[in-house]
Amino acid sequence: MKIFSKVQLMCKLLSSLVLFSSLVFPQSEDSLFIQSIQTISDTNFVAINDTTAISDSLIATKTTKVDTLFPIQGMPLSDVSTLINKRTFLFDQYRYTGDLLRSFSLNFVKDYGFIGYPNETFIYGIGSSGISYLQDGVFWNNRYTNSLDLNLIQSENIDSIEIVPSPRGFLYGPYNNPVTVNFITRDFISPVPYARIRYYEGPDGEAMIDGKFSAMIAKRWNYSFQLTNRSKDETYKNTELSLWQFNTKLKYFLSNSINLQAYYYFVDKEQGLNGGVDYDSLSRSSDDPRTDLYDPIAAPVFYPNQKLDVLQHNVGLRTLAKPFENSQLDLSIYYRYGLDEFRDFQDSVSINRDEKNKRFGAFLNYYYSFDYITLQLLGDYQKIYTDIHNNYGNSNSEDERYSIAGLLSLHTLDKSLKLSFFYKTLDWITPNMGNYQGVGIDLQYVLNNLFSFYAGYSIREEYRNGEAPSFETGFRFEDSGLLFDARYFSNEYSDYRFWSGGPEIIINYTPVIKGIGLNFNYKFWLFLLETNTSYYIKAKYEGTLGNYIDETVNLPDWQFIGGLYVNDMFFNGNLDLKAGFKFYYTGKINSSVRWWWGSTVVEPTNKLDFNLAGEIQKVAIFYFQWENLFGNEYYITPYYPMPVRNIKFGIAWELFN
Repeated sequence: MKIFSKVQLMCKLLSSLVLFSSLVFPQSEDSLFIQSIQTISDTNFVAINDTTAISDSLIATKTTKVDTLFPIQGMPLSDVSTLINKRTFLFDQYRYTGDLLRSFSLNFVKDYGFIGYPNETFIYGIGSSGISYLQDGVFWNNRYTNSLDLNLIQSENIDSIEIVPSPRGFLYGPYNNPVTVNFITRDFISPVPYARIRYYEGPDGEAMIDGKFSAMIAKRWNYSFQLTNRSKDETYKNTELSLWQFNTKLKYFLSNSINLQAYYYFVDKEQGLNGGVDYDSLSRSSDDPRTDLYDPIAAPVFYPNQKLDVLQHNVGLRTLAKPFENSQLDLSIYYRYGLDEFRDFQDSVSINRDEKNKRFGAFLNYYYSFDYITLQLLGDYQKIYTDIHNNYGNSNSEDERYSIAGLLSLHTLDKSLKLSFFYKTLDWITPNMGNYQGVGIDLQYVLNNLFSFYAGYSIREEYRNGEAPSFETGFRFEDSGLLFDARYFSNEYSDYRFWSGGPEIIINYTPVIKGIGLNFNYKFWLFLLETNTSYYIKAKYEGTLGNYIDETVNLPDWQFIGGLYVNDMFFNGNLDLKAGFKFYYTGKINSSVRWWWGSTVVEPTNKLDFNLAGEIQKVAIFYFQWENLFGNEYYITPYYPMPVRNIKFGIAWELFN
């Protein structure tokens, strides 16, 4: 009832914003592309003119003094990154931030089926514990697991997503993770108060509502805030979700060369974690376990009482500056507080685990370009205090580390060919775990902004594993109505698992993961074809327990996502429509049953969705989705049933007074 009253209150507040807003701020075209410049112009960027007019009745002239304010936009980490811009996912049906990565060909989501669960995302064949998730360059991973639940990132606060090529992945963040993803937030000012709302609703109480407001509160001051709520009722035992997120920013534009920003992020997530269906128990009690697996009432779960509550407070100060011509500085100082409360009740026994951490850190990104040379300096520092309280006692730890990285790029052939060298050194101060380094080289060739080629190689030092190489190559062709993007990668990464069922055993799997990704889009007349294909080559896993596995664990042998849409402007340009069918095919997966040992085979699965999204007069976008049209019963991860046939609808509105 408390959650319901909060939602009612928030709906009233958002309705007030709508009543006092009349027009929509226009949106620009975005696409999935390889970034070739160092700054991003936000889709809602506006220069502010401060005009002081002086008139005298005795003279016929008027003097006007104009002070034009141009905010400094944040820059991506790398000039060869793949950027997924807002326009790419604006017309897609997505539930949470992890869905926004699906347009990248070498992406796979190990989906747990239940809404709000911390799905594991794989990029370049690497799972969550090997991916550095950054927000505006600041490291966002959980310190204890070195991973991130992407439900905790506000999807409506994202302007673009940067995926760094795998050879450069280790450069960013205070770890040497082989993959880096950077969420670039919406950073803009509007000459008038600006508001945006998004709402969608689905079955079983699934709903999301988001509201954002921004305004110039003084001559050089901008204030904004954003509030998001997601909720889901219980279907299978212990699957309910409540998620509240809030962020606020205060910006001061000292000059066109220096912008200052203070920000605060709040997260409160309450999630039931049932561990999936207990299929062994179901097999003993049911005559048809394959059917009853998809019956929320009949199917027993492992943990009917297990809960996880996540609380976060994130505060930071950010400086964007242009100290010299052709240069830019991005400096952030931050403090993060996190509390994960784990609760379970089994046979009248209470199982508790509280993990509290406090993180102090700083991030530096400095870019300078001179003629045919580009220099970039990166720095990261963090110090973390962790306290863990559980049934067995209390423990605490301290982790302090810093890293420095540099990149030198040489441009030739009228800047169409670029050769880059990069290096990183990481010192793990507390506990004293030594120094780790990495070095790499890559090349990019761009021809007439239609064709681009990339190849890169790096080698980095990993904790307990020594040297680990990474390689990627690919090319891209984009012309009117046609996109062809193909890439190949090879990564080596150590995955550590801790088994505490007896004497502690550290299990180290060191796979060499290889794969091919392909995006192919074609627009003809009213029709748009979009395809996304990935194929993962069998990899050799060498374990400390002496076993050797010739398979791709937790990855499908191949994956295909294809959509055929009607996509054009209708009614004299008043309706921008994208409507059609989207097909998903996921190949055979060797899925880990228990993280300390073994896997089980998940047979190929598929589903078909109908999606419709239409933008009316650049004022509002309405959404309709019929998910899983044929009602296929399947799972991606054993044994977490995927959503059955259902209908969702929603609306997004961008407005200003």
